[in-house]
Amino acid sequence: MTMQQRGQAHRRLRRATAAAHHQLDHHPLLQRLLGPDLRHDQYAESLAALYRPHAQLERLVHESPQHAESAFELSARVERLEADLRELGWSVPPIPQTPPDPSEDRATWWGRVYVLEGSRQGSAVIARCVQSSLCDTVPCRFFGQATISDDHKTLLATLERELESHAALEQAVASARAAFAAYKADLDAFACGKRDVEMR
Repeated sequence: MTMQQRGQAHRRLRRATAAAHHQLDHHPLLQRLLGPDLRHDQYAESLAALYRPHAQLERLVHESPQHAESAFELSARVERLEADLRELGWSVPPIPQTPPDPSEDRATWWGRVYVLEGSRQGSAVIARCVQSSLCDTVPCRFFGQATISDDHKTLLATLERELESHAALEQAVASARAAFAAYKADLDAFACGKRDVEMR
């Protein structure tokens, strides 16, 4: 692999999902986590909104046969999110028990991994903002303990090998875009449901 080729898959995935990533980052339920006027009830509500899409994406990645075959131990975060919600006095929302498709191809799985593992990148910034707005003792395991694995560089290098062919890379791009879209759709649905309750 030449220097020019190295990082090609990562760059393609980043460019192809940039707009979707921007939309998600600037979703009102997430954007307010970065503001100085964040309230405890808003923080808890945003975590509750995050639970369904994050739990579903994490399940699709972690319970897939591709995870076991990949030889990577991807760190789960959903239990930290559940712990934060319970400490904030919120019940854990139910989610559909949809198992991963055992016939799913590796490129589709890697597209989801790209989105799920990428979500860790900005978590430390969010944790600092939340704790600055509220307090250092506010439950913040989901964001504050979302450390980047020591194997992250190895994971990215493996992604390059796995997505070396054009067909595999484009399949991973489609999968990543679908993961971003599903995540945003769940946040939108949560926001709509909240507005419906407020209007009654």
